[in-house]
Amino acid sequence: MHTFAKLHKLFFICLLLITENVCTQNLHTFVEYGATVHTGNNSPLWLVSNQHGLSSIKDNTYLRGNVSYNDTLHSWKIGGRLDMAVAAGFTSTFILHQAYADVRYKWIGLWAGSREIDSPLLNQQLSSGGLTWSGNARPIPQVAIGIFDYVHLSPGIQVKAELSFGWFTDNKYQEKNVSSTQSYTKNIKYHHKSFFFRFGKPLSHWQMDIGMSLDDQFGGYKIRGLDEGNLGNGLKDYFHALIPRNGGGEAWYQGNYMGSEHLKITYKHKNFSISAYLENYYDDFSGMGKQNGLDGLWGIEYKTKRTQGINNIVLEYYQTTNQSGPMHGPENSIVNKTGGADDYYNNTWYPGWVHWGMGIGNPLIASPIYNKDGILSFKYNRVKAVHLGWSGYLCKEWTYRAKLSFNRTWGTPFKPIPEILENFSTFAEFKYIPQKLQGWCFTASAAFDIGGIYGDNLGFQLKIRKNI
Repeated sequence: MHTFAKLHKLFFICLLLITENVCTQNLHTFVEYGATVHTGNNSPLWLVSNQHGLSSIKDNTYLRGNVSYNDTLHSWKIGGRLDMAVAAGFTSTFILHQAYADVRYKWIGLWAGSREIDSPLLNQQLSSGGLTWSGNARPIPQVAIGIFDYVHLSPGIQVKAELSFGWFTDNKYQEKNVSSTQSYTKNIKYHHKSFFFRFGKPLSHWQMDIGMSLDDQFGGYKIRGLDEGNLGNGLKDYFHALIPRNGGGEAWYQGNYMGSEHLKITYKHKNFSISAYLENYYDDFSGMGKQNGLDGLWGIEYKTKRTQGINNIVLEYYQTTNQSGPMHGPENSIVNKTGGADDYYNNTWYPGWVHWGMGIGNPLIASPIYNKDGILSFKYNRVKAVHLGWSGYLCKEWTYRAKLSFNRTWGTPFKPIPEILENFSTFAEFKYIPQKLQGWCFTASAAFDIGGIYGDNLGFQLKIRKNI
């Protein structure tokens, strides 16, 4: 705590220097204090998950400062953000959470740095989370170029697309937490590309979004185990991540590739909208061709513009038990297929689709940070789950948000567990924004888990934010 006190003072000095010109109309600043306490093995699931990694399964407290800048000059848009925190009970004491610059000219843009990225088509506040990107883990610093906002190709067709390269930052976390008998990989690189189409004229009642994303872990240096050593860190390896290269005629590709296919259909009325959506996860062509049965995130959402007791509801079914079948074999083998036993999120060369211990995908698959044995990969990636989220107004100054989730797991395709584990998680959040105290926001949350996945946990969380 002595180190925390020193960083606490340094943090305030930095924040005062940064906000010296806070009166500038394009500059926005806030300071936030947060604390979480719990009983049981861990902080409850929904006090930890989908907070972009700014959370902890332990009792914790933090102080956060955020400064953002946005301006428009003719056809140019310029923005940036610096978001820092000092914490106790987190995986690190000083956290450079966001630090990026964003420049856009008309419809094309470029940004570089570390920033929070939400699921592309899902409700970030109520959904259980996207399958390849949910906002569950710390941001990955990257350089991205693309069309980040929908642009019209015609009155009824819009498009957006992007690609990026980035770098994982959790070397020290892996070194500290890995078992001496397990391997890990440091200096991992990251690549992402995606495209989305939106169909429907602006005044039409119907709208359809369809898209596809592909993510890749590549490069780095594997420590211990098979394939120990350099996994490819030259310029050509960045090119091979951009255009996947198969492994010498074998049915695999260098790197840990995974992706999602997205479909969302929305009916828009004057005062409300109803959406149905599917996000399909794939590890290879078998999943891409939907040979993974009912696997995926299936959901419906209702939203109303009215200020009322319930103004937003999300209901989801999540399944990852098929994984394109139980077996995987080379071409012309007795299995006669190259898909199957996909082992979602896990990989031979990398700890898995995880950053700082938190799964980058949907958190209903338990993140490796919960493992107590030094294994950095996912132990429970075969799940079936039902999730409900809703929100609304209690009165003009009070809003609330709630979640209920029930999931069951069968382990992994290669390491099934002898008994099915179940878990029930709930969450309630109340936010107070007083009109008499301009710029202040108070948020109190409570949650609990019951079951064999996360343990029996009860927790409380408090956040106080002041916009300056």
